[in-house]
Parts: sequence; structure tokens; C-alpha cells
Amino acid sequence: MQMNRTLATFTLGCAMVCSTTAATADTEDDAASAVRRGDFAAAASAYEQLVENNPTSLTLRLELASALAKNRQWERAIGEYETVLKRHPNNTEALLGIGTVRRWQGNIAEAKDTYQQVRTVAPQEAGGLLGLAATYALDHDLASADKYYEQAAKLWPGDSSVQQAAYDFRRQRNPRLYMFWETDLSFESRQAGAILPFGAREEIGAEYQDETSIAPQLGNSKIYTRRDQKLFYTHYFGLNRMLDVSARTSAYQYYVPDSSLGYASIDTYEEYRVRYTVPLSQQQIFAIRYTIRPTILRVSRASFNAHKVEAELNTRWSPAFSTLLGAGWLRDLDSNATSTSQLTNRSLVKVGFQWDATSRLNLGAKYITNPDLDNSMKATSIAEAGYSLTDTWSVLGRYRADEFKTGFNQTGYYLAARYVPNSHWWSEVGVKYAKRGSASGNYGLASVSYRF
Repeated sequence: MQMNRTLATFTLGCAMVCSTTAATADTEDDAASAVRRGDFAAAASAYEQLVENNPTSLTLRLELASALAKNRQWERAIGEYETVLKRHPNNTEALLGIGTVRRWQGNIAEAKDTYQQVRTVAPQEAGGLLGLAATYALDHDLASADKYYEQAAKLWPGDSSVQQAAYDFRRQRNPRLYMFWETDLSFESRQAGAILPFGAREEIGAEYQDETSIAPQLGNSKIYTRRDQKLFYTHYFGLNRMLDVSARTSAYQYYVPDSSLGYASIDTYEEYRVRYTVPLSQQQIFAIRYTIRPTILRVSRASFNAHKVEAELNTRWSPAFSTLLGAGWLRDLDSNATSTSQLTNRSLVKVGFQWDATSRLNLGAKYITNPDLDNSMKATSIAEAGYSLTDTWSVLGRYRADEFKTGFNQTGYYLAARYVPNSHWWSEVGVKYAKRGSASGNYGLASVSYRF
């Protein structure tokens, strides 16, 4: 009898152990599966359960930290990595994880220090050198980044991930070309440009654009075409600190008699713009921009200077949520002005938010007053959502409402596919439905950028 009870107890114990082991295996499989499909919230939850059941497991805690980091729970990820380092002070994976999170946060100094520590304790580990190179690249110190990527490529010639990282970085230092085309009820736009990085922290570029104004109430007849030529220069002082300067010339060609317009038509203008961006903290970025636009009218040949001052503050409240607040002042002709004596002063407003709802889904919205060049638009509201299907493909949906100063307002619904197969190529193609007054229709948009 005693032997039977002992055998039963042993059998029950085995069953419980086997059941627990099977459940753990299922949870690990679930967690790994969630990582593969990009559901890092589910992965973090699964690994958290596993760590609670196995608090001494180094592997599970590192997996938990990685899932938390990819789910943008950055401080919790740092806490898990630091727990690992308390037990194993030179654990390379934990140090690399901390360096990566600090880099994602924009904490350049701490990221550099952590990657240097990896290089000291594990010089055979490529991640330390690559992380350091990526941090310098993020800080727009391309000369230093180039030095470290080249060093890594020489030290690990057979490592495909190292070679690919160095190759992708070199693309950042190459010229890029871009083209854009869009049409709807009010405008048809075509744009082409080129940007050339040079030195350690500079870019120069040139752009050509023509935009044709269309009147749907007149049977989609053309009103004018504006042709722009633009030169621009950017100097990066570091992450989120930069100076942008641009100069533009614009000339108008009209297809209707001046008397039928009912306002003082512009013949040409020049535009000179300066923008300075500076981080107030890791979470707040401030920018101020001044624009002056010397303008000549078509019939009277009278001239005037339009002025625009804008300031905005971008605040990141959490790793996944940020807001934009902006204000400004505009002195320009009213949209129905007939002479240069009718210059008016207006206040400007810009508000918006960006929310990365998941690792794949992002949502955003903006409201902007007086956003246009020709002063015909009172305000624009935009709401959009993007979803990453794979590392290469994503889809984008957008709603846009344009409030014009005269005439009917316009609304549009836009759906597009975005294709980014490699570090050379970026493209987007979509279709939109636009409605203005009694007119409506389906229109296209295409955009492409190629980096040599």
C-alpha cells in the first residue's frame, strides 16, 4: 500500500513538472512568435510572465528587455538591462541594449559612453563599434561615423551584417534625387530636386516645381501656372540642432484675362527663408523661421514685401506620443486685394500630434493656418494613419480639408502604398477622391526618391 502511494505521488509530481514545462514552452513559443510578427506589446507581456516564473533566467530577462525596448517602453527596458548588469557587470548584450535605447531616446552622450564600454570589455563584439558609428551618424557627425563604419568593415570582412551596415551608411553620404507629382480639383503639381551631402555636417540642394491652378467651377479651366526654382542649404550642428537657408524665385503664367480674376495678380516674387532648430531638452525641440518675399504685381508693376515669422515647439510626452504647437505672424496681401495698399496682418496657428499606437501603426493630425505660397488658403486640416505590413511595404490613409479664403472649400481622401526595398529607394503611389463645391473626382499622386 505504501509503495502504491509513493508511486502515485511520484507520478503526480512528474505530471505537474511536465505540465509546467509544456506551459513554459508554449509561452516561450508565443513570445517568440509575437516578436516575429512585430507585436512587441504581446511579446513583452509573454516574456514578463516567463521572467516572473523564472527570475534567475538571464536569457528570458534579456528577451523581455529587448521586447520592451522595441515596444518603446524605454525606461522599463533600461531597468531590465540594469538588473542583468547587477549580476553580470560586463554582459555585452545588456550593454548593447542600453546603448541602443539611449540612442533611440536621442541621449547621444550616454549612448557613446555605453558603446565605448562594450568596445573595452568585448573588443571582439562588432555591435560596440557599429553602435558608436550609428550614434555619430544620428548626431550628424558623418565624418566620425564614416571612420567607425570603415574600421568595422575592415575588422569583420566576413560579417554580412557589418558590411551591410557600412554600405547603408555610405548611401547617406551620396547624392539623392527626388520627384513628386500630384493632381486634384484645385492644383496639379510637379516637382523634381537633388540633394548633395558634403563635408561632415552640410547638405545643399536644388529644386524645380511648377503648379497649375485649376478652377472646377469653370469647367476645370486653367487659371495660372507658377514655376519655382529653389536653392537650399542645411548645416547640422548635432541631433535636432540645425540651420536651414533657402532662396526661391517664382514666376506666374496666366491663362485668363486679368480683369476676370477680381484681384491683383502676382507676376513674380522672390523668397528668402531662414530657419533655426534647437533642442531645449531631449523631449522638446524649438524652431523659429523667418520668410521675406519681395513681390511684383502683374498689371500695375507695383511691388511690396511680404513677411512671415513662425515659431513652433515639438514636445515628446512619451516614446510613442508627441505634440506640435506653433504660432506666427503674417503680413501679406489679402486674397482678394486689388493693390499693394491692402496689406494685412494676420496671426498664424499650427497644432498637431503624432502617436505611434503600435510598432506598426502610427496616427497623426495637423491644423495649419495660411500654409500656402499664394495666400489663397485660409487653413488646412490633415489627419493620417500609416501601417507597416512588412519591412518593405506599408499603407497610408489621409483625410485633408482645405479652407479657401474665397470660393468653395475642398476635401480629399487619400489611400497609398509605400515601397522601401533598400537604402537606395523610397517610393509612394496613391489615389485620392477630392470634392470642391459641386465638382468631384478621383486623382493620383506619386513620389519617389533615389539615393546613389
